[in-house]
Amino acid sequence: MYRFTFVLAASFLLAVPASHAADQAICADQFKSADLNNDGTLSGSEIGNAKDKLPAAVVSRNSVNRIDFMGACKNPL
Repeated sequence: MYRFTFVLAASFLLAVPASHAADQAICADQFKSADLNNDGTLSGSEIGNAKDKLPAAVVSRNSVNRIDFMGACKNPL
Protein backbone atom coordinates (compact mmCIF):
# COMPACT_ATOMS: atom_id res chain seq x y z
CA MET A 1 0.00 0.00 0.00
CA TYR A 2 2.80 2.44 0.86
CA ARG A 3 4.56 1.63 -2.38
CA PHE A 4 1.42 2.44 -4.38
CA THR A 5 0.98 5.74 -2.54
CA PHE A 6 4.62 6.66 -3.16
CA VAL A 7 4.37 5.82 -6.87
CA LEU A 8 1.16 7.80 -7.19
CA ALA A 9 2.64 10.84 -5.42
CA ALA A 10 5.84 10.68 -7.45
CA SER A 11 3.98 10.50 -10.75
CA PHE A 12 1.85 13.50 -9.77
CA LEU A 13 4.92 15.55 -8.88
CA LEU A 14 6.59 14.66 -12.16
CA ALA A 15 3.52 15.68 -14.14
CA VAL A 16 3.25 19.18 -12.66
CA PRO A 17 6.49 20.60 -14.15
CA ALA A 18 5.61 19.19 -17.57
CA SER A 19 2.29 21.01 -17.64
CA HIS A 20 3.98 24.20 -16.42
CA ALA A 21 6.49 23.96 -19.26
CA ALA A 22 3.63 23.44 -21.72
CA ASP A 23 1.86 26.51 -20.33
CA GLN A 24 5.04 28.57 -20.77
CA ALA A 25 5.38 27.38 -24.35
CA ILE A 26 1.76 28.31 -25.10
CA CYS A 27 2.25 31.76 -23.55
CA ALA A 28 5.47 32.29 -25.54
CA ASP A 29 3.73 31.26 -28.77
CA GLN A 30 0.84 33.66 -28.07
CA PHE A 31 3.26 36.53 -27.53
CA LYS A 32 5.33 35.70 -30.60
CA SER A 33 2.30 35.52 -32.88
CA ALA A 34 0.92 38.82 -31.56
CA ASP A 35 4.25 40.72 -31.74
CA LEU A 36 4.01 41.47 -35.45
CA ASN A 37 7.06 43.75 -35.64
CA ASN A 38 9.18 41.54 -33.33
CA ASP A 39 10.22 44.40 -31.07
CA GLY A 40 9.54 42.53 -27.81
CA THR A 41 6.57 44.72 -26.90
CA LEU A 42 2.94 44.43 -27.87
CA SER A 43 1.59 47.80 -28.92
CA GLY A 44 -2.05 48.78 -28.56
CA SER A 45 -2.74 47.86 -32.18
CA GLU A 46 -1.01 44.48 -31.85
CA ILE A 47 -3.05 43.78 -28.72
CA GLY A 48 -6.21 44.84 -30.53
CA ASN A 49 -5.45 42.54 -33.47
CA ALA A 50 -4.99 39.50 -31.21
CA LYS A 51 -7.56 40.27 -28.47
CA ASP A 52 -9.31 36.92 -28.66
CA LYS A 53 -6.03 35.00 -28.23
CA LEU A 54 -4.49 37.00 -25.36
CA PRO A 55 -4.95 36.82 -21.57
CA ALA A 56 -7.68 39.12 -20.26
CA ALA A 57 -5.16 40.94 -18.06
CA VAL A 58 -3.37 42.43 -21.09
CA VAL A 59 -6.28 43.09 -23.45
CA SER A 60 -7.12 46.47 -21.90
CA ARG A 61 -3.51 47.74 -21.81
CA ASN A 62 -1.94 50.19 -24.25
CA SER A 63 1.25 48.13 -24.45
CA VAL A 64 2.89 45.20 -22.70
CA ASN A 65 6.43 43.84 -22.82
CA ARG A 66 7.26 40.14 -22.99
CA ILE A 67 8.07 39.76 -19.28
CA ASP A 68 4.79 41.35 -18.17
CA PHE A 69 2.89 39.33 -20.77
CA MET A 70 4.38 36.06 -19.57
CA GLY A 71 3.47 36.91 -15.98
CA ALA A 72 -0.10 37.76 -16.94
CA CYS A 73 -0.40 34.67 -19.10
CA LYS A 74 0.85 32.28 -16.40
CA ASN A 75 -1.21 33.93 -13.66
CA PRO A 76 -4.51 35.02 -15.22
CA LEU A 77 -6.89 37.03 -13.04
